[in-house]
Amino acid sequence: MRAFRTYTDANVSTASAPRIMMTLFETALRHMRAGKAAYAMGDYRNGGDAAERAASIVLGLQATLKHAIAPSLCEQLDAVYSFVVARLTLAIGAMSAQYMEEAERVFLPIVEAFDQAVASEAAAAAAPATAAGGTGR
Repeated sequence: MRAFRTYTDANVSTASAPRIMMTLFETALRHMRAGKAAYAMGDYRNGGDAAERAASIVLGLQATLKHAIAPSLCEQLDAVYSFVVARLTLAIGAMSAQYMEEAERVFLPIVEAFDQAVASEAAAAAAPATAAGGTGR
């Protein structure tokens, strides 16, 4: 377990900010899906644990919003994150796969959009090196 923790700490300390964010998005989504599956099978304890983990991550993402930099975008994301957390909370209270599904359905487009933005940014950053004749060798 100690080796795994060291590996994880090294990955986090060397990862780019977009990679860390993408990992958070993917992890929250994974917890939503696991919780939905657990609730659907009647496993309310694991469903609730997964919903709590997902909500914790989404609240963390919400706390990172920089309203001064992009007020309109942050306002929209804040509303989406609030909705997702509310649905996850309802899922816990009602022990409901339906609320987990609703949270996932609303959160997924945010994850996909962020993934596309990161990919576009990486492609744009690589383009000048390619255009300048850089092959990386």
